[in-house]
Amino acid sequence: MPTFTELRETGFFRLWTGETLSLAGSQITYFATPLIAVLVLDAGSWEMGLLGAAGSAATLLFGLSAGVWADSFERRRVLQFCNAARALALTAVPVLWLTDLLTVWALLAVTFAVGAFSLLFDSAMSAYLPRLVGRKQLDDAHSWMEGSSAVGDVAGPGLAGVLVQVLGAPLAILVDAVSHAGSALALRGLPKADPTPPEEPLEKRFRAASAGLKLLMRDPLQRSLALAAAHFNFFTSMFYALYVLYVVKTLDLSPALLGVLGAAGGVGALLGSAAAARISRRFGYGLPLAFAYAAPGVAGLLVPLAEGRGTATALVLVGLSQFGWVLAVVVNLVLSESIKQALVPGHMLGRVTGSVRFVSWGVEPFGALLAGALGAGPLGLRTTLVVSAAGLLASGLWPLLGPAGKLRTLPAGDGRTPDADRPRVAAERE
Repeated sequence: MPTFTELRETGFFRLWTGETLSLAGSQITYFATPLIAVLVLDAGSWEMGLLGAAGSAATLLFGLSAGVWADSFERRRVLQFCNAARALALTAVPVLWLTDLLTVWALLAVTFAVGAFSLLFDSAMSAYLPRLVGRKQLDDAHSWMEGSSAVGDVAGPGLAGVLVQVLGAPLAILVDAVSHAGSALALRGLPKADPTPPEEPLEKRFRAASAGLKLLMRDPLQRSLALAAAHFNFFTSMFYALYVLYVVKTLDLSPALLGVLGAAGGVGALLGSAAAARISRRFGYGLPLAFAYAAPGVAGLLVPLAEGRGTATALVLVGLSQFGWVLAVVVNLVLSESIKQALVPGHMLGRVTGSVRFVSWGVEPFGALLAGALGAGPLGLRTTLVVSAAGLLASGLWPLLGPAGKLRTLPAGDGRTPDADRPRVAAERE
């Protein structure tokens, strides 16, 4: 396969290997953290809302500046630093638990720190990937990267369910700490990629940070997709702030069963990552994006529908929900990221990525807090989940009615990266 050979020659699969290690472990933390809150710390709806907000609150504080930092340093160093920092932060959870010092507030602090370093990591990754593989291979590279995520989605929840059942949720997080450390070591083999000099070398920090946001808001296509993502993420954060509490307390599912259901989402991710590039070639970008945004709303409704229907039916409905939800999200990510990287100049990708996350992730703390308040108050868990799913369904209107609706091929923007500007396997290394 020429595409596989071309990607291999860039050194891309070293990046893919490091990501597979890291993302498999991250799935364990994503799975285990809310279980720590529910099963170990006896958290209620409001505490779960706070926990959901903590993971994305860093975006409000560092969403714009993260892209500037990513653009200002050698990208491989940034990726390695973020992995090492996340490993250290996660190690604090089992240490505090073993010394009987773990509290909800300590868990919130660790979750915030991991979210902050993940934000910086993602900004650096988005800027590095097109430099590595070039514009023509972006769809295929993103499909491989989402496949890496899907491997974690499949292996992570099942492994996490077993580890939580046997060791307890706090000790299970150690596996993620080790995976981030291993990923930092794996990334040492990547080609070096120094930052591209900005157009204004002496621009001030705030001006550099706001430049990405201005570029994003000037482009009607990128602006509409960023707002669609913000709409989608607000209601996603509402839904998942209460998801684990609902399925554990109301549907009475064990950690092991939750792991099985999470693996169903991983299968959906594998299918989505394999199909995304083919979908864009066959149907373009607009209509598939509309379906990808709306489908999780339908999938989300299956979870409250499972209440009172028995364990077997609940497993089927929640498993189908996870499968369909993650499949749609992976297709969405591949298509949206390819559009952004085709439009944005290479030296601006880090800060534009930070700006997109500022707009689309910055709403997540508010969604999680609203879910916590509604779940603990007037609506209750089940109705809050239904409202969240309805909001997700409506997010499909943004790409359907906006500029992306008629997009058949990648736009010819300024984000093309010449082959001479790409680091190769034989490029200079430390």
